[in-house]
Amino acid sequence: MEHTTIAIDLAKSIFQVAISHRVGHVDREKRLTRDRFLACLAQEPPRSVV
Repeated sequence: MEHTTIAIDLAKSIFQVAISHRVGHVDREKRLTRDRFLACLAQEPPRSVV
């Protein structure tokens, strides 16, 4: 079973999102507006979010 963690740096208007499938390694990073952030999370399967 693959374990994925999504780390989110909350800010006023831009969210920095890092997605990791392995401990200590960032596989994807995104900078998203609030609207795009919510749409991005809605498309992801259940994950650990920190």
